[in-house]
Amino acid sequence: MFVLNNYVLFSPVGTTDPIRGMYDGPMLHIVRHYKPDKIYLYFTKEMSKKREEIQNALAPFDIEIKEIVTDIDNPHDFDIFAKTFDELLIEIQKENLTGKILINISSGTPQIKSALCLEVVSSHLKLKPIQVLTPSEKSNVDIAYGGDIEENLDDLMEKGNYLSPNRCIEPDILSFKRTAVKRDLISLISHFEYRAALEKFNENDYLFDDKVAGLIEYAMLRQNDNENYRKSKWNKEFYYTKDARAAKACDYYCILDNKSKTGELSYFVLLLKPLSEYIAEDFTGFLIEEEAIAILDKYYLQKTGRKYNPTYIKIKGRDYLTFNLQQYIAIMEHKGLSGDVIYDFNIILEQLEIRRNDLAHELYREDEINSDKALKVVKRLLIKIYGNRIKEKSLRLYENINKKIIEML
Repeated sequence: MFVLNNYVLFSPVGTTDPIRGMYDGPMLHIVRHYKPDKIYLYFTKEMSKKREEIQNALAPFDIEIKEIVTDIDNPHDFDIFAKTFDELLIEIQKENLTGKILINISSGTPQIKSALCLEVVSSHLKLKPIQVLTPSEKSNVDIAYGGDIEENLDDLMEKGNYLSPNRCIEPDILSFKRTAVKRDLISLISHFEYRAALEKFNENDYLFDDKVAGLIEYAMLRQNDNENYRKSKWNKEFYYTKDARAAKACDYYCILDNKSKTGELSYFVLLLKPLSEYIAEDFTGFLIEEEAIAILDKYYLQKTGRKYNPTYIKIKGRDYLTFNLQQYIAIMEHKGLSGDVIYDFNIILEQLEIRRNDLAHELYREDEINSDKALKVVKRLLIKIYGNRIKEKSLRLYENINKKIIEML
């Protein structure tokens, strides 16, 4: 059964097309050896006189021909092609959504060839450049233009195979594009912008190992606290802490650290409050509800003259008593916990109070939060409460993930 190869060729028409001397010109040679299903022929005003000759040369091939005939009479103006090729190739991709676009970079003026090479390097499209060597594999300056298609030596076959060698090569100019994309990916990853990095990677996935996408997605899911990260094969490598509560606290600390480094202080503060309360819960330990209410009743009567007003959250149909950081500190003081621990929690509370007081006066400035100070305190508390249940690398999770991603690029 005949199967289409899904190639589409974009080819300028140059002076060496369709043949030069007794051999194929670049356009015809690519058609002969890649067998594209469709060809887009790009004619300048001067080359348009070759339209009939090109049609005749392509007649023996089962190929759909699209002509792009322009009135460009200065084919040495680089800017003309730099502007038009981008739009043309986007339209060609739209017309051939699953087609792989081959680019003939051997036909046309030096300016046309350079503009097409630039497209291969800079375009978000998946373009495959094809260069065609001369028959002598050196300059063809002494080879006469034109020739008789019926006497073309490249056309000679024996037992279904061409006798003349395939002179097409796929130059590694994509390495330039890969370098540029890699630089952008490293920048995004270093700023923990995993979603943007994944989108960038997917646009250029043909340049890199497929495994990289999986690791970037893993980092994105984990940073967003999406439970699906646990299904990733990468989780085994980066799940350092077996204790569930310690692991969750470390995860949130690492996200907090990311937001501090990128200056996202609004997000930082939003996460600092629940994380500090989560750690405080482990410091206070299990509390009988009546005992906790009695402690806080006494605290609020002394502080405000009013009794404590309990706050509950509903989980799976059941009400649970919940506390804020100030209330946890009051319970710690009642239970006689270490003064150093209480001091550290008060530092965090002070940072949260800055935000609350500023909001109350509608003069809130997020940059008044000392994120470095808060992070050091949180890290100190994590080590005090969880001890050897966490490892140092648990607190450098995303640094380690980023290092692995960059190694794989």
